[in-house]
Amino acid sequence: MNKNILDFYFKVIDLKETKRTGWIDLGIDNPESVMDHIGGTMLLAMAINNEKELNLDMNKVYEMIAIKEFKKMVPDNKEFSPVEFLNLLSNSDTLVDSYNEYLEGTSKESKFVSMVSKLESDMQAKVYEKEGLLTEENALEDIKNHPDDISIKTVNKPSDAWLNYNRKFYDELFTSLSLDIEEL
Repeated sequence: MNKNILDFYFKVIDLKETKRTGWIDLGIDNPESVMDHIGGTMLLAMAINNEKELNLDMNKVYEMIAIKEFKKMVPDNKEFSPVEFLNLLSNSDTLVDSYNEYLEGTSKESKFVSMVSKLESDMQAKVYEKEGLLTEENALEDIKNHPDDISIKTVNKPSDAWLNYNRKFYDELFTSLSLDIEEL
């Protein structure tokens, strides 16, 4: 039984060293790792659930946040499923069920995870902007990849592009949070 835990850990721990490629593509030197994103998203999810009294199944939320990022371990293999990592554990049924629930996107937890993950990325864009790492030049270059989704007129600060783009995925709560981030 311990072998399964150790095998699983040593497979997924590579996410500590796996840098988020979107930030690399924008020229951010030494961007956050996938594990940084997972941790930040979990903490943000905990804060939102607690502060807004959403009463979500946080165990399931945390599982979904982590598992959905496993795919980043094998970015060139579109056929790869995180279930392959989960199957290293002998009792993976509940974890596989959580992942499938996330993919279906119909439960309140899966919808929340999708939005909180995007919001954490929006917040990271704001952090990079404040550190001077995300510039107007970076943002305008990225906007070229989404010409129909982002209007140049809506971009006053470099992080606005991400904030404006992701709002189409948000409910009222996350839109409100996004608008607050924009004001920072």
